[in-house]
Order: sequence, then structure tokens, then C-alpha cells
Amino acid sequence: MLELIPSGLRIDFIGKTKVCVIASVVVILLGLGSIGLHGGLKQGIDFSGGTLLHLGFGQDVELGVVRQALAPVGLEQSIVQHFGSSEEVLIRVAESNEDISYTAVLLQEALQQKFPQQQVEILRVEVVGPQVSADLRRKALFALFYAVLGIVIYLSGRFEAKWLISLALAGTIFIVTYPIMQWLPNASPTVLIVVALAVTTVFSLLLRLHYALAALVAVYHDVLVTVGLLSIFNREFDLQVVAALLTIIGYSLNDTIVIFDRVRENMRSRRWNDFPSVVNESLNQTLSRTVLTSGLTLFVIVSLLLLGGEVIRGFAFALLVGVIAGTFSTLFIASPLLVYWQQRTPRRQSSGLAVGGTS
Repeated sequence: MLELIPSGLRIDFIGKTKVCVIASVVVILLGLGSIGLHGGLKQGIDFSGGTLLHLGFGQDVELGVVRQALAPVGLEQSIVQHFGSSEEVLIRVAESNEDISYTAVLLQEALQQKFPQQQVEILRVEVVGPQVSADLRRKALFALFYAVLGIVIYLSGRFEAKWLISLALAGTIFIVTYPIMQWLPNASPTVLIVVALAVTTVFSLLLRLHYALAALVAVYHDVLVTVGLLSIFNREFDLQVVAALLTIIGYSLNDTIVIFDRVRENMRSRRWNDFPSVVNESLNQTLSRTVLTSGLTLFVIVSLLLLGGEVIRGFAFALLVGVIAGTFSTLFIASPLLVYWQQRTPRRQSSGLAVGGTS
């Protein structure tokens, strides 16, 4: 196997935990502060509802002049921004009772009068009603939550042989949350998800599902860092970003499982007191793979970000942040947390590790 990291290199990942945790907490707090200052995430049309008009001009146009042209048709409060180049403009119109085709024609005529020397062309029109946007937002959040439940089941079963316990926990939480989602359609999905995740985390701790819990905290870290930086950089939160978050969860989890597998293999002939050093050794042994995988993934994502166009830029940005955060959390969050909780668990075996199955 190709190794970018010298085989003799030994980095003390566990010893750097405090500094890395502090850095993560600072980034997360900055992101949450930005979300608070902005009054929430900047939601895309998928979640906020309304109409998106994509207009093309024959030459460069100034956004201020476009906004002035919107005033006569009552759309001066709309969000106006360039899209890809200064010759194309996106106009986001809040939900209204007006017929969108009529609004689009009025808008095109108003802009044509403002720019008589140019051909104003409507390139794209997207409409999302308030009911549809609320339903999309709700389903997207619950998709993230059910992905987390799947993580609990898989990791607890594979690494700790606790299939029944994890399935019972996931089933109980699903039975409780699903009816609430159906009976209270107007309830805040964010509140429901936060409560459900908190309950999942607490019960994972009480039931000593340490592998699942370490991975969960890493997933929370990755999602919070990504969402926070989206707010700091004033990026939209839409269905593309939700898809990116689900991808990030899977990517980070895959890297974590590889390291946990190596830890399990190395612990088969080692004593419980050696667990911290075994985790460090496992992290160093898999470091070349981590760097290669993350590096190649980032190369593709950066290419998408720079060359993929404006339509896919939000997705690529979320992936870029998430992959970096996921690699960081695997090395400096999930593994140190596993050490912390395993050291505070009664010794169940002389080897210090429950083997929950074979690879």
C-alpha cells in the first residue's frame, strides 16, 4: 500500500486532544454566534418558499440598477445577486398570492425598459409554496436524525456485540418521535430533532455504547462546524446542503470505522492499560490511508467548487468544510473520546475490548 507518512513516524494524537477540542469548541461557538446574529441560517428557496427568477442580460449589469427597476412592480424587497457572472442575475421573490407567470412578465418588461439596449431573457423560474417548503425542511431534518440512529445500531452491533440493545434504543426513539411528527405537523422540527438527539446521546452513555457515542459526538462536531461556517460565509442552507451533510456523515463514519477496526485488531493481544497507546498506534498506522483518502476527495471537491459553476457551489462548499472537519474529528475527537470512556468502564475482559464480530 502506498504510504505518504513514514512508517517510523509516531504522532501523539491523544496527547493533543485538549488543544484540538478547544479549537473545535471555538469554531462551533463562532458558527452558533453567527447563526444567532443572523436570526438563523440563510435558507434557500427549498426551505423558505417563494420564487426564484434567473435572468440573463446581454452585458454586465449593476445590482443596484436592477433593484431600482423592481420598485415599480412592487418587488423592491426581493433579494438580488449575480449568478456565476455579472451578466446573469438571480432574483428571489418572497411568497405572494400573485400569479408567478404574470409577475415574471411584469419583471421582464420592467427590466427591459430599464435596459433598452439589452435583451433581457428569463432563463429559469422556480416556485416553492410555503407548505411544500415546510414539508421539505421537516423531512430533511428527520433524514439527518434517522441517519444518526443508523450509526448507533451499526457501531454498537459491530464493535460491542450490542445489537439488541442498540436496536431497542433506536426502535423506542423512532416509536416516540414518528407519531409526534405525524400528530404535531406544526411543531418545530428543529426542537424535535434536538430533543431526540439529546435522548439518543444520553441513553448511549447510560447503556455504555461507547463506540457509537464516540462516533456520534464526531458527527455532531462535523455537522455543527459545517453549518456554522455556512452561516459565517453567508451561504444558503437548502436541499443540496442537506445532501452534503448526509454525505459528510457517511464519509466521516467510514474513516472512523477503519480506525476502530484497527484498534480492535491491535487490542486482541494487548492489556486494558495499553488501550490509549493502542489507539495512538492505530491512528498512526492508518494515517497514510486517511491522508490519501481525504486528499483525493478534497482535490475533487475543490475542482467542483472552482469549476462546477454557481449552481453546485453551495454543495461543494459544504462538502469541503465537512470533509476537513470529518478528518479532524476522526483523529482528534472520536478516538480520544473512545479512550476516555473505555478507561472509565469496568474491565470486562483481560484484553480490555469486547469483540463484536469479524470484519
